[in-house]
Amino acid sequence: MNNKKEKGLVIVVGGPGSSGSSTIAKMLAEHFNLERVYAGGIFREFVKDLGYENLDDFYNREKKEKFFELDRKVDEFLIRRATAGNVLIESKVFGGLSSKENIPCTVKIWLESSLYVRVKRLAGKQENLKGLRKIWFYIVNSFNLVRRRIKDGQRYKELYGVEYGKQELYNDIVLDSSELNAKETFDLILERIKDGGYIK
Repeated sequence: MNNKKEKGLVIVVGGPGSSGSSTIAKMLAEHFNLERVYAGGIFREFVKDLGYENLDDFYNREKKEKFFELDRKVDEFLIRRATAGNVLIESKVFGGLSSKENIPCTVKIWLESSLYVRVKRLAGKQENLKGLRKIWFYIVNSFNLVRRRIKDGQRYKELYGVEYGKQELYNDIVLDSSELNAKETFDLILERIKDGGYIK
């Protein structure tokens, strides 16, 4: 995808929950000296303003119409920000949305990881997670991640016609990071960006 020099770089990074996309997005934003705009953070602020304790609480209790309303608000902001340029956008759907809306991006990257690795990464952020508590954590969070991915896919399909399970249709680089650490993932992405000629 061609880089619009007059507006600088527009890099898009996406991935399911705990895939490592946030870590890589931060590293890329720092490397290329770009503002990182995190769609999930904006969405969570809207959810908090509605009085929900957390995102899972919102997922469990709210109707899909409210999801759609918040999604559109977030994505409208992302479109405006991408148009201005010099930005890294971290979003699960913007890769697909930008393709559907013909929004020029320098490079779009999607990170995958197995469910087990994603839950393991979540567990690694917890303290004193042992025994039955650890088992329960794995069960609950496996369920939450699967449910969230299904609901996200349904929403993005209905909202924008984006096929959530076919990220290769929308992204320039699709990478499974299940067996890679953050540095290995970052280095491989930089290599693919260079080899693909996305950034000179």
